Amino acid sequence: GELPEEWLLSEKETSSGMLQRLENESKYPLKFPLLGVSLVLFGKGLSDALITIIKVNIDFPGVSLADQFMGVPILAIDAVCVVVGAALASSTWKTMKD
Repeated sequence: GELPEEWLLSEKETSSGMLQRLENESKYPLKFPLLGVSLVLFGKGLSDALITIIKVNIDFPGVSLADQFMGVPILAIDAVCVVVGAALASSTWKTMKD
């Protein structure tokens, strides 16, 4: 029961493809954690900002767009989260493409 020649070749190719993928993952071990963090930041910033804006629009007591946390406007913090999240995601994606 000899194996056909093309089977042997494809087996070699698939294992080298796997090795290549593992190599890439070890080259950028932080790719997926970083993308995860950036998604969380982006999502949290966006949802917090939206919630604040909605609360202000429905005249929710004690909420205003000028609300501050440690002297920094809360909307600015949310905006920074969104921007940092987006920037982190895009730079992670660019540098760790292959």
